[in-house]
Amino acid sequence: MSDFEARKKELLQPLLFEAGAALMDCQGFEFGIALLLFHFSRLGTQGLDPKKVSLIMEDKDKKTAGQLIAMLKKHLTVSDGIKTALEEALVARNRLIHRILIDNVEQIPQATKRASLVKEIRSLRSKVQKADKMLRPFINSFSEALDGVEYKKLELEFKQLLS
Repeated sequence: MSDFEARKKELLQPLLFEAGAALMDCQGFEFGIALLLFHFSRLGTQGLDPKKVSLIMEDKDKKTAGQLIAMLKKHLTVSDGIKTALEEALVARNRLIHRILIDNVEQIPQATKRASLVKEIRSLRSKVQKADKMLRPFINSFSEALDGVEYKKLELEFKQLLS
């Protein structure tokens, strides 16, 4: 690796780490919505076919985050607080996934602007995380009741794998 590449890697590490973490948050958020829809489909929610929702889960029927949120709002009663959080998360998710790096490429060379960009990514991530945290208790409860998945146990196992 050249000196330039090594320096670039060192300087961009915080930005790329935050962008990668944002990608992971967004994917977890989207998967969580699909999983929640799948759980409700198996409980017999009208308009949600378990086979069709399963195809979404398996990425064989492509749905955007916006489409998943629309399905959630159409087939379930969603509180105003969750609805607002979902809408804010969708805007943040779309910015993170589609535009945040390319729209700010001119800020990357300057340390202070790069640090500002990292803060913006963190702020957008927090909106995605907020909505995800609001849905997570429902997802985890249904996962345990329907499939015997114990979230606390999985979390502990994951933490042990990282130690």
